[in-house]
Amino acid sequence: MKVIKRDGRVVDFDRSKIQIAIEKANKEVRPKERATKEEIKGIIKYVEELDKKRILVEDIQDIIEKKLMEIDKYDLSKHYIVYRYTR
Repeated sequence: MKVIKRDGRVVDFDRSKIQIAIEKANKEVRPKERATKEEIKGIIKYVEELDKKRILVEDIQDIIEKKLMEIDKYDLSKHYIVYRYTR
């Protein structure tokens, strides 16, 4: 899958970027609000299984926010949004 960055560059999908971003947001919330390694893997798997040829980085980030909220990680989702905004 190819990811279209904000500046228009097209790069290969890198699953580790999702993991790193969620783990950084995890550090900003209480332990019970954190996503587990399995939940993070599930989110990454969901994105990969969309089986898109190309996807906007913003769309990936929106999917991650939605998936975090689906697993009741609202505070984590908020911190993830702040993390992505500052990037």
